[in-house]
Amino acid sequence: MDMDISGELSGIRASQLQELKDLSEIKTERSELIHPEILGELIRLTQLWNREIAVYLSRPGTLLAAAVGRHAAVTLPPIKGRSIGKHLRCIHTHPNGDSRLSPLDHSALLSLQLESMASVGVRDGLLNGIQIAYRTGENDSFIVNLSSKNWQSFDYNDSLSSFSKGTTNINETAAGKERAFLIALLESDQDDNEDLTELRELVRSAGVDVVGQLVQLRRYGQSRSYLGSGKIEELVHRLQETKANVVICDDELTPTQLRTLETETGLKVLDRTGLILDIFAQRAQSREGKLQVELAQLKHLLPYLTGQGQALSKLGAGVGSRGPGETKLELDRRRMRDRISQLEKELKLVLQHRDVQRRQRSRSGLPTIALVGYTNAGKTTFLKVAMEQAGNRSDIPSGENKLFATLDPLIRSIKVNSSLEILLSDTVGFIQKLPTQLLRAFLATLEEVQQADILLHVVDASHPQALQHAETVNEVLKQLGCEEKPMLTLLNKVDKVLSEDDLSELVERLPHPIELSLTRGDSLKPVWNQLSSLLT
Repeated sequence: MDMDISGELSGIRASQLQELKDLSEIKTERSELIHPEILGELIRLTQLWNREIAVYLSRPGTLLAAAVGRHAAVTLPPIKGRSIGKHLRCIHTHPNGDSRLSPLDHSALLSLQLESMASVGVRDGLLNGIQIAYRTGENDSFIVNLSSKNWQSFDYNDSLSSFSKGTTNINETAAGKERAFLIALLESDQDDNEDLTELRELVRSAGVDVVGQLVQLRRYGQSRSYLGSGKIEELVHRLQETKANVVICDDELTPTQLRTLETETGLKVLDRTGLILDIFAQRAQSREGKLQVELAQLKHLLPYLTGQGQALSKLGAGVGSRGPGETKLELDRRRMRDRISQLEKELKLVLQHRDVQRRQRSRSGLPTIALVGYTNAGKTTFLKVAMEQAGNRSDIPSGENKLFATLDPLIRSIKVNSSLEILLSDTVGFIQKLPTQLLRAFLATLEEVQQADILLHVVDASHPQALQHAETVNEVLKQLGCEEKPMLTLLNKVDKVLSEDDLSELVERLPHPIELSLTRGDSLKPVWNQLSSLLT
C-alpha cells in the first residue's frame, strides 16, 4: 500500500520521502508500540529534516499515513477510505528532545478519538524517551512514560487490555492537568527564590500547580531568548524532569522572546501579563468587567500576531486562554484592531453611564471613600465587616485567600453613625509590575479611585513585603494622578505579624496608620473617627 505523506515537504528530497513511504512495508507486532526499525528511521529523518514526523498506525500494525511539519505545528492528515476511530494510534517525533505530549496532543487524542497518542523525544539523532497517552473515555486519558532503555520491553497490547479492564497500575499520571514551571531574572546575587513567591501565588490563583522554578541574574539574560543559552538548556532538562506542560515567566516577554522560548521548550509559554489576564478572565462577572478583560487580552495579544505560531495555536485551553476573548485569539490584525475599537467604544459608553451614576451619587452629598491596596490585602473583607458592624445586611461574599479575588467594583452606602454616612467602593487590587495597558483597560473601574474624596489604603501588615506592597500601591496611585488625595492606612492582619519591629516601621512610614484585624472582628470605630476628622 502506498502511504500518503502530507505537510511541510519543501526542501525534502523525493528519495528521502520515498524512504518514509517504504516504512509502510514493515508491520508492527501487536505487542509493539511501533516496530523498532520504523522508529529508528523516524528518528533519523527527524534529525535530518529537523521537523516533526507524525504517523498513523492501525491496531493490526500497518502504517496508514504520515505528516511532516515544524515543531508543534504538524497537521494530522485525513486517511483515505477510513474514518479516524478508536483503533488508530498516532506516533510523532519531537526534534527538540522533549518526549512529553503537548496540550495540543492531548486535545487531538480526545477530539479525534484515537486509541492512543505517543510523542518521541529526539535529541542528537537518539531516542530521548517516549510518552504515551491512552484515551479512556470521552474526556479522559492516562499517560505512560517510557525510557530509551525500556521501551522495547513494553507490551503495548497488554497495556490496552489493562485500560479496557479499568486497571491503571502502570506508570501513569492524569492527563490535562496543568503543571507550571516558573522562570525569572533576578537583579542581583542578594535576591533569592523568594522573588517568585508572588508569581507562585498568581499561578495558584489561576488554578495551576507549580512543579519547579529556575532563576538567572538579569545581567546574564538575553534579549532574544530571555534566559541565557546555558540556562535554556538547563530549563529543557528541568522541564523533562518535572513533567511541566506550561512555562510561566515573571516578566512581560517580547514577541521574539516568547517565540524563542516556545521553540526551545516545545511548550506553551505565558508571561506575567498573560497570567494576570487569565485570572481576571476567571474573576470577571459583570458585562463591564468582561469587556475590560477582553480589551486587555486583545491589546496584549496584538503585538504577538506577526509570525506567531504556537503562542496562538496553543491557546485553546488552560491557563492564559480563558475569558470572553478566547474565540477571537486567532483573528488577523485588522479584525483584531476593529474589535479593540469596538470594545473601546462600548467601554466609553460604560464610562458615560458611570459618570451619570456618579453625578447622582454626588447629589446625595455623601462622601465617597475608595478602598485601595495590594491584591489580597483585605479590601473586600473590610467592606463586608463595615456593612455588618453598621447593621446592614451584607450581600458581599467572603474574600478568598487568592490574588485578585475581586475584580468587579462594588459600591455600598454605609451609615456609620447618626452623623456619618458614606459611599464605600471596593476596587481591583494592585500588584507589582502591573502593565500600563492593564491600567488603561480598567480605567472604568479605577475612575472610582480618581473620583473618591478619601482613599482607605488597606495593607496586609503580616506580609514580609508589606512596605514594598504599599510603595507599589503609591506608584499606581501616582500613575492615576491620585497621590495627593487624603489617605488613611489600615494595617490589617496585625494579629499575624511576627515582628513588632516590622509593625513599628509600617506605623512610622505610612500616613495615618490604624492597626486592627478584620478576621477577628475588631471594631472599626478608630477608622471612622479618623475618617470624620479628615472630612471636617
